[in-house]
Amino acid sequence: MIEVSCDNCERPIEVPDDQAGSKVRCPACGDVNRIPEAVVREVAAIPASAPVVAAVAAVPETGPVEEKEIVVVRPAMFRAHPLKYVLLVLAFIAGIVIAVGAKQSVKIGDWMLWVGVAVSVIALVWFIKWWIATHWWIRVSITNKRTVRHEGIIRRHSTEVLHDHVRSVDINQNFLQRIFRVGYIGIDSAGQDGIEIEIRDIPGPFEIKKVIDRYRKM
Repeated sequence: MIEVSCDNCERPIEVPDDQAGSKVRCPACGDVNRIPEAVVREVAAIPASAPVVAAVAAVPETGPVEEKEIVVVRPAMFRAHPLKYVLLVLAFIAGIVIAVGAKQSVKIGDWMLWVGVAVSVIALVWFIKWWIATHWWIRVSITNKRTVRHEGIIRRHSTEVLHDHVRSVDINQNFLQRIFRVGYIGIDSAGQDGIEIEIRDIPGPFEIKKVIDRYRKM
């Protein structure tokens, strides 16, 4: 028999030797665990007459894998909303043109000057707010062990999913998003019902999925 600990609840799981390398579900929490294969094969290759000390020494020690950040990505701004970006730029330019025209004309009152200034300021403030809310407010980091979604600048909130617990990675793109290579990613984990991490307007969603699939249990 092979005995392993559940990755989620750490309760012992016993399976027959012929299930080495397969996936089993924890009877306690339902988490899917992979039964190690390499260690079982090496232990089986040790002669039965070998001393216990020699048998233990023959199994290579595997220390904890260091967590490394693979990629950091933020929601796209211009590619995800090109029309909105163009309208804000045009509004800003139009406000400047109105203000300059009103300043140089003696027939137009000062109220038109302030209208132009107001239009430019509103467009600029909206642009900065949009930039912060979409690009700097959300950050997604993917390591060799997990995917973490960070929110906030001063007050931070994060949600993470271990790659070993990922059940599915969903991608949605409309026609325009396919052209600009942005889209939606939803990560579903074994420990939660439904989507646990949602990332909208993410650049290169299929490339991000490939990174997650590289480290998750398939």
